[in-house]
Amino acid sequence: MKKRFNVFFPPLFIFGEMTVMTLLYFFSLYIAFGSFELSATYITAFVIYLTSWPLLSYFKRDYKIGRAVTYYNTFKRAFGTTFIFTSLISLSWLFLAGDDINRHFLMSLILLLFVWLTIYRVFVHLILDRYRAFGGNIRTAAIVGYDQLGFNLYNVLLNKPHYGIRCEGFYAFDNNEEKEKYPLLGGLDDLLNADLKELDFVYISEKISREGLNKLIRKADNELVKVKILPEFKTDFIKSFSLKRFDLVPVVDVNNLPLDNVWNSFVKRTFDLVFSLIIILSLLSWLYPLIGLLIKLESKGPVLFKQKRHGKGNVPFLCFKFRTMVVNDNADALWASKDDPRVTRLGAFLRKTSLDEFPQFINVLIGNMSIVGPRPHPLSLNNTFENQIEKFAKRHASKPGVTGLAQSMGYRGEITNYYQMNSRVRLDRFYLQNWSFWLDLKIIFLTVYALLRGQELAY
Repeated sequence: MKKRFNVFFPPLFIFGEMTVMTLLYFFSLYIAFGSFELSATYITAFVIYLTSWPLLSYFKRDYKIGRAVTYYNTFKRAFGTTFIFTSLISLSWLFLAGDDINRHFLMSLILLLFVWLTIYRVFVHLILDRYRAFGGNIRTAAIVGYDQLGFNLYNVLLNKPHYGIRCEGFYAFDNNEEKEKYPLLGGLDDLLNADLKELDFVYISEKISREGLNKLIRKADNELVKVKILPEFKTDFIKSFSLKRFDLVPVVDVNNLPLDNVWNSFVKRTFDLVFSLIIILSLLSWLYPLIGLLIKLESKGPVLFKQKRHGKGNVPFLCFKFRTMVVNDNADALWASKDDPRVTRLGAFLRKTSLDEFPQFINVLIGNMSIVGPRPHPLSLNNTFENQIEKFAKRHASKPGVTGLAQSMGYRGEITNYYQMNSRVRLDRFYLQNWSFWLDLKIIFLTVYALLRGQELAY
């Protein structure tokens, strides 16, 4: 059954992708030309298009969907493969056909590929999880070490059947160990003398002796069984860690963040550029002169209020906002409070609707801010709290955002005490430790929803 799945799933997976791609190709033709008719140029382009994808997909082994892989990881791989494919296809078509390839067709096809191939991959991942949960594509395992390390893994595999790994039971280091509620199959010698042909994985507690580990690895190698070590160090306080090796010395990075990953940073920056350009071209291009004129008519001073705030790595940058107050000497040291006399009538409206923050999309385009991230604070406010709140500086591990998790959950406006700031910093740290593209989209949605609903603390 295992072999049949390994033989049939990859071609079925790629065939499904090619079916989706064929439909998208003809749909793009219809968008560009209003018909499905293929000219000689588009027949050649289609042949190149449909033969290139399976080679790339098979070479990258995208059909291998891991057993503990998140849907975000599947999305990320699909996005990466599609990016490489569309780049290569665009270049080859432009080289071979030049102006004969319609630009509307090309842009429609690229956009549709990014959307629907990603949806297809995530859908297949979902179906595969359900298939494994119901007993298909199963792998069997045994755990060596009748201890908490093994118990924790057993509970995970039991509670997450969609991983498709069924644990037969435990082999203890010592036959005299007291039996718990978990199935005990015997001692280490029993495993060394057993036939392992029914096992795919052996998970070994790191507490095993060096001699016992070497014997197990030799036996597993002889019977083509994969060996995996369960490390003793606790990772419950670590969101992301990685193992490196300097020559023969292993080194574990324990405080990595998702955005330390180059690909994650690329995805976030690409989204920032696209989103900020859309806002600037569609809204800020006409909103800026209109609001700027109203600001000038109501009070003297510049249109923009530029304030130094801490950015990534604690490096100060100029944060842009529409000026909402009369020009005063306390703007950098004193936050706006309720019924603040410095706030103009137009400024009160801009603050209430958050329109005063829109120039920060220019900061995003420049590169010193992101669409989503910890909100940047004035330097004086950071100086007040940085030594009072644990891990305060961690919020500066990434670029500050136009909006953030704390703001989407209602934390905004004046900060007057330790507890208000501590709540925001905790949410900022949670965001950085759990970042994903989907979390960014969720925060943007919650922010827009909060703006439409109205916010009492926006003053």
